[in-house]
Amino acid sequence: MWKQYVYPYLKSHFTELPSVRSYTVLQHEAIACNLLQICLFHRTSIESSEGYLLEIVDYCSRKLADLLQKPPAKKIEKKSIEYYKNRTKEDEIDEQFQNVEFQIQMMCLSIIRFITDHIKRLPINILHQIIVENDFFFLLVPLIEQKPWLRINPNNEREVLEQSKWVTLNKEDYTQLWITIYNLFMDPESRRKYELNDFKKSNLLRLRKFMNELLLDQIPQLVDMLRSLEELSLMQVQAQSKSTIEVQQLPELRLAICKDKNWSSIVQKQKEEYFQINDPSIREDIKRMAELYSNTVFEGIIDGFKCEKCMKEATKRFSRCKQVLYCSKDCQVGDWPKHKVYCRTTTTQKQEDSKQVDKQSDKQLDQID
Repeated sequence: MWKQYVYPYLKSHFTELPSVRSYTVLQHEAIACNLLQICLFHRTSIESSEGYLLEIVDYCSRKLADLLQKPPAKKIEKKSIEYYKNRTKEDEIDEQFQNVEFQIQMMCLSIIRFITDHIKRLPINILHQIIVENDFFFLLVPLIEQKPWLRINPNNEREVLEQSKWVTLNKEDYTQLWITIYNLFMDPESRRKYELNDFKKSNLLRLRKFMNELLLDQIPQLVDMLRSLEELSLMQVQAQSKSTIEVQQLPELRLAICKDKNWSSIVQKQKEEYFQINDPSIREDIKRMAELYSNTVFEGIIDGFKCEKCMKEATKRFSRCKQVLYCSKDCQVGDWPKHKVYCRTTTTQKQEDSKQVDKQSDKQLDQID
C-alpha cells in the first residue's frame, strides 16, 4: 500500500536522502515477508494466527496477480557505459524498487506453500478464501507457464532464483510452486469446495504438459496428481447447485488502511517528520543498527545474557561502555575495580572513532555540496 500510494510522490525526494534511509524504506516490506516465511513454516504459527491469516492470504494473492501482470524480463541485456552515464537517481531507485518487489512476490509463493502444507488444519474461512474467493489455481497455473524464476544473463547463461539470489543452475521447475498446487488439488475438502466448470477444468489440465519424467522424479508425489488430472480430463463437468448458506469473512485490514485517506497530506507529513534530508539523527540510527547486529547480541539471544560478576541471568547493560551486563546494582559495583580499566579504554576508543566518522562524513557532504 505504501509503495502503491505514497512511493510515487516520494520518489524524487528519495534521491536527496542518505542511502541508508532510502534503502531501509525500500526493504522494510521484504523484511516483513521474510519474517512471515520463517514464522509460517511452523504449524503453531498457522494455528495461532487467527484472523490475520486471512489478511496474509489476500496480500499474497494481490502480489502474485501483480507478478502475472508485470513478469520480469526473461533475458537481461548487457548495460552499456552510456546507459550508466544517462541513468538518473530516480531510475536507480526505480530499479531497486522493482527488484525488491520481485523478491517479495517470490516470497509470497513460499508463504502460500507453507500455509497449504497445513491445509487440513486451516479454518474453513481461510480455505474458502484460498479456493473460492482468490482461486489460487488461476494464479499458480499461469506462473508454471511463465516461469518468472528463470532468466538468461548477459553471458547467455541460464539463471534460477534460488534463496532470493540468481544462480547459474540447470534447473527449470520451481518446487515450491508445484507442492502448493499439489496441496490444494489433492486435498479432499479443497476439491469439494472447488466448483468445477469447463473453464476451471481446462485451466487445471494445462498442468499436464509440464509433468514430465524429470519433474515426477524430483517430486514423486506428483504421480498421484497426474493420475487425478487424467481422470479429470475424462469427467463430464456439471454445474453444482448451492443448497447451503455460507457466512464469509472478508479481509478488512487493507480496506481500513486505505479508505478515505488524503495521500498528499500523508506524504507531506512523512517528508517533515521521517524523511528529512538533513537529519542529524541518521548517524545515531547507524550506531544503533551496528549495536543491534553485534556478535554480543546474537550470542546473548542464543545462550542467554549472563552477569559479568556472578554469571546469573543478566537484565541490565552497563550504560557507559555497553559491553557488559549485570543482574543487579551490587554486582556492578563489586565488579567495577576489575572492569574500570577496560571500560575507560573502550569508551575513549569509541569517542575517537565517532569523531573520525563524523569528520569523514563531513568531508563527504562537503564534496557532494
